[in-house]
Amino acid sequence: MDVASTASNPFAALGLTREQPQKGTQELGQQDFLELMLAQVRNQDPLKPQANGEFLGQMAQFSMVDGIQQLNTGFDDLGSRLAGEQTLAAANLLGRDVLVPAIARTSGDGLRGIVELEGPASEVRVDILNSAGETVRSLSVDGSRGGDVAFTWDGRDSKGDLLPAAEYRVAARTVDNGRNTQLPTYLSAPVTAVTRDGATVQLELDGLPPASMSDIRRIA
Repeated sequence: MDVASTASNPFAALGLTREQPQKGTQELGQQDFLELMLAQVRNQDPLKPQANGEFLGQMAQFSMVDGIQQLNTGFDDLGSRLAGEQTLAAANLLGRDVLVPAIARTSGDGLRGIVELEGPASEVRVDILNSAGETVRSLSVDGSRGGDVAFTWDGRDSKGDLLPAAEYRVAARTVDNGRNTQLPTYLSAPVTAVTRDGATVQLELDGLPPASMSDIRRIA
C-alpha cells in the first residue's frame, strides 16, 4: 500500500473515492467522519505524522457543524410549536376589538383610536381625510396630559352629514405657534379571522389591513 498516497486520500482506506460516495448518502455523517479519522491515523506517513493539533482541529470543526445542524433543527421545531400556540392564542381574539398602528380605515360608521403624545400638548388636531385627500372633519382633542389620547369620529362631516362607507385616512398633529408636528395614530377594529403562513400568524381586521400579534397595542 502506498502510505503517503493513502494518507493524502483517506477515502482510499475505506474503499471509497471522492467521486463515489457511500450509497444512499449525500453528506458525510458522524460515523463516516470518525472512520475517516481512524483511516488517517492508521495510514499516515510515519515520516510525516499529523500533529495532535490537526486532529483536534478537525474534531472541533466537525463538532461545531454537527452542533449547528442540531441547533437549527431545534429552532425549527420550537418555531413550529410557538406558531401553533400563537395561533390558538390569536383565535381567542375573534370578535374582540384590538388597537393597532394604522392611518386609514374603510368605514361607514366612523372610527375610534388614539394619538400617541411624547408629552403634554396645548392643541391636538385629528383630521379625517377622504380618498381625494380632502379634510372632511377636523377633531380637537385634549392633549394636556400627554401620553395616549383617545378620539372618536362618528362618521359625519363638518356639516353633520353622514358620509358613505369608504376608506378614510387619519392624520394627527400638534399645533404650537403655527408649527404642525405629525403624531403616530392607532386605530381600533374587531378581529374577523386568524390566518397562519408557516411560522407567521396574521390577524384579519374589519376595515384595516392584516396585523401581527406583535402589532397589538391594546385589546378591548
